[in-house]
Amino acid sequence: MSQPNEGQDRLDYNETADITEVHASISREHAEPQAGTMPIPMWLGVLCAGALCWAGAYIGVFHGGFSSKIYNEYESAPSAFFPIPGGQQGGGEVAELPLLALGEKIYGNTCAACHLPSGMGSSAVPALAGSEWVDGSEYGEKRLVTLVLKGLQGPVSVKGGTFNGQMPSWESRTNREIAAVLTYVRQSWGNKGTGEYAEAQIKAAKKEFMSQAGAWKIEQIKNIPVDAKLEGAAPKADAPKADAPKTAEQKTDAPKSAEPAPGAGSFDIAASITAGKTVYMQSCMACHQITGQGVPGAFPTLAGTEFVNGDQRRLVAIVLKGIQGPIKVNGAVFATGMPNPELTFPILKDDKNVADVLNYVRNSFTNKNDAPITPEFVSKCRKEFADHAAQWTEQELLNFPPAK
Repeated sequence: MSQPNEGQDRLDYNETADITEVHASISREHAEPQAGTMPIPMWLGVLCAGALCWAGAYIGVFHGGFSSKIYNEYESAPSAFFPIPGGQQGGGEVAELPLLALGEKIYGNTCAACHLPSGMGSSAVPALAGSEWVDGSEYGEKRLVTLVLKGLQGPVSVKGGTFNGQMPSWESRTNREIAAVLTYVRQSWGNKGTGEYAEAQIKAAKKEFMSQAGAWKIEQIKNIPVDAKLEGAAPKADAPKADAPKTAEQKTDAPKSAEPAPGAGSFDIAASITAGKTVYMQSCMACHQITGQGVPGAFPTLAGTEFVNGDQRRLVAIVLKGIQGPIKVNGAVFATGMPNPELTFPILKDDKNVADVLNYVRNSFTNKNDAPITPEFVSKCRKEFADHAAQWTEQELLNFPPAK
């Protein structure tokens, strides 16, 4: 077999064999890429272009308002590409929530981390429950809106305590969200607010104070007269107060029939569990989590505990009055206790809602209890413990008295 540098076609330039071999290798190489040509395969270019289009669409759907401070899930519409089974649209569900219910949801997701689900605040964050700025001598319709809108930089005196932190601005939130959370705060934890804030009022406040660049100082807020009103629709003065006991006509969840609710023998526990899930998401989830596992060191689990699966009467009593910590649950000690739930969540003033949420908890998170808790049973317990003003202690719960 002849070598590449041998044969009749070989040109003799008096080259040595190694130089000829190098030239032969170079001649077999592909041409160098030139300007204006694509240096990558066509299929890879198409794939990259498709990925960029998908990324743009994804950001457009899940943008959350393009805020640098918050993720605003209420302005996203994932259902555009990811329809929820059953036809329930992601953005539509929130938009259809009543203003008070939306405010409770936003508060739980945003405000409760600092002001706590009970609205009682902490040593570093002022309380909203009974605060003079929310419900007392310093409260003014315009004051409260502008304070939330632009935020506040301390110091500020609330309920005899001085706080020197800073509250962030809510200006990037939608008018509806701000109106909703203010409506909820004004009507919760014993606050005396009535009616709803209107989106038009929030819009008017944004326009009036758009020149205010930074957070307010409390002296600036005090310069706003207490009786100053916002432009736009006024709150509905005749709307029922959220945390006031509901009359029979106002109880939307009460049985439609005028007859007493069914007893345990004919009680529809499946329907009660379904209704109780909604109540749980509105009132219990912020602390005990959607899984019922709680938060280690802060809020106890609801899964497999003696307090949940034990004496029904004691469990009802806990929801009616709360717990004064510390308390041991499944071997772990929790010092914070549990504020009176019905003061924190007015929805639990309704006996049916209490029964429903307890039936849900007692049949979720690995719990299984066929014996239902009925609204009549809750009503009976409510009357029995009406004179018990304080929260229960662990010792009282462990030595719970027999039924009278």
